[in-house]
Parts: sequence; C-alpha cells; structure tokens
Amino acid sequence: MSEDTIHTGIFGLDEMMGGGFPKERIILILGGPGAGKTIFASQFLYKGISKFNENGVIVSLDEAKKHYYHEMSKFGWDFQKAEDEGKFAFLDATRLSRVAMLKEKMLSQGASSLRGKQLSIDKLVEELEDKIDQVNAKRVVLDTLASLFYRFIDPIERRTAGIDLIEALSDLGTTTLVTTELSQLGLQRKLTDEEFLVHGVIIMQPMFSGGRSVRALQVEKMRGVNVNSNIVPYTIDRNGIEVFPKLSLFRDR
Repeated sequence: MSEDTIHTGIFGLDEMMGGGFPKERIILILGGPGAGKTIFASQFLYKGISKFNENGVIVSLDEAKKHYYHEMSKFGWDFQKAEDEGKFAFLDATRLSRVAMLKEKMLSQGASSLRGKQLSIDKLVEELEDKIDQVNAKRVVLDTLASLFYRFIDPIERRTAGIDLIEALSDLGTTTLVTTELSQLGLQRKLTDEEFLVHGVIIMQPMFSGGRSVRALQVEKMRGVNVNSNIVPYTIDRNGIEVFPKLSLFRDR
C-alpha cells in the first residue's frame, strides 16, 4: 500500500484497489435497500478507529444516534466507547431530511426556496467541520445522500445542491464515504450525476441467475489506483462485510 492510500478495513476489498482507498478523496457507495451500505461505511469507520488509529465522524441523515449505536453493536462495533474516548463523533442530521420536508410544506413558498435549502446544507458542512476538529477525524461518512436529496424535487436544484455538497466535502481533508440509493439494478442502468463528481464509485446489488441470487460488489471507478473492476460476491455476517475477489458470482453446483 502506498502513502496515498488507506486501508478500507473490509476483508478482500483492498486487494481489488491496489491496497485501499485513495487518501482524502470522496467515494460513493451505491446500493439498494438491504445491500449493506451503512454496514460497509460503518465498518470503514470502526476499523479505522480500532486498527489504523484514524478517528472518524458519521453524518446520519437516516437514523438517530441511539438506534445506530444499537444496530452497529451487533457486529461488535462499540461506537459509544469510541465516542467516550474522543475517537468518534455522531452528527445527527435527520432534521434535514424527512422532518424538514414536512415543515417546508407548512411554511411559505419563500422558506422552501433553493436558498433556504442551501443554507441548511451550508450549516451541515459547518457542523461537520466542527466534529472533524473535535476528534481529529481522518475518516468521514455521510449516510445517506438520498435522504437529503428528497428535498430537491427539481432536477436542477438537486444537481446544484449535489455539486455544492461534494465540493464542500472535497475540501475537508478527510477520506469520505457517501452512501446513496441505487435506483436501478442491472448493468445497463443510467449513471447518476454524483458518480461523475466523486473520485470513486462502489456498487452493491443483488445478482440473479438460474433462480439463485448473490450479493455482488463492483468497484466501478477509483481514481488514482489500479482497480479490479470485476463483479465479485460479498457477504454480510456477524463480522460485517467480506468481499471475495477471487470467487465467481455463480459457482457450478
């Protein structure tokens, strides 16, 4: 592994990328419901803390802190302890997604303008910068971009907000994973705007053949490193996510 990459903490994944993620870049994790996006990103954070001496911050737009800590404890990841030791910070940004959407429907049109929404994003980035400074974080996760973008129904507003947010994240000096929903399965899917803006893209989705299904992962792109772009199987168990780059998706029975 070179000085320009960092270990992911996910078994088998570093092998597909010449040693790990490019340092201080933004990686988009795309997947449908149940694909394990949050588990993937949390494993990246926790292994960074426990194995590689790299503190972390998560920005959660989907889950409250108590629920998140409980769910991650099932994998043996004690984020509460990491927080108590000053190695981890949780930023609850759920107010910017569902609750905010409901409030906007009750307010005047002016309050739900693009500028009003943009101010919320600016505030989010400011709070994130504070958390990063607080724990000297090297790893950041934003989970999930889809929850934030529900507020931007107009495609032009959504694209503008996406560009602004990703540019702001690029300036943080951290290695940042951003999760979002994979809206369409299959190899012929339409690319999202975010995929063109980030430095790396990993896709997690089910694949089907002959009545069988398997969890499949692909490193679609990763700037600055040599990647194995094959579609490979992965599993989710009590240890988290494991990737198997040397196995075929559907082995003969």
